[in-house]
Amino acid sequence: MDIHLPGMSGIECVRRISASHPAIQVIMLTVHDDSEQIFQSLLAGAKGYFLKRTPCKQIMLGIREVLAGGSPMNSEIARKVIQMTVNTSTKKSPINSGLTDREKEVLDLLAQGYLYKEIAGQLEISVDTVSNHIRKIYEKLQVHNRTEAVVKYLNP
Repeated sequence: MDIHLPGMSGIECVRRISASHPAIQVIMLTVHDDSEQIFQSLLAGAKGYFLKRTPCKQIMLGIREVLAGGSPMNSEIARKVIQMTVNTSTKKSPINSGLTDREKEVLDLLAQGYLYKEIAGQLEISVDTVSNHIRKIYEKLQVHNRTEAVVKYLNP
């Protein structure tokens, strides 16, 4: 089933919703996997980005992740976001915004495209602990989602 947006693109729809209803958190669900569409969607205010071929279970987990303050996306999409950031970055040194060593570890894994569950496994901590670290990282970096945190991390 397709949703047809009269006279506007999905990106424009996200932009309008984000501007007029900032409390609404939008996750893009689309067939577009090109870097420009992804980047524009996230800049417009999308909190997450999934391709239509994403399994329903992963989308449901993504909805929960958004509600917990995260920014879910397929690993393939996360990799593209990171690659876009790396390609536009001339300096890749980590920022120093009062992050703890553990928060820096979490942010580094986040920047590599790991999911919360994978970060938890890598660091041998719970997914809830990962969520708490990420929430603190967002506060300290004054960002609202994974993409903004990674961009700020890679472009100090």
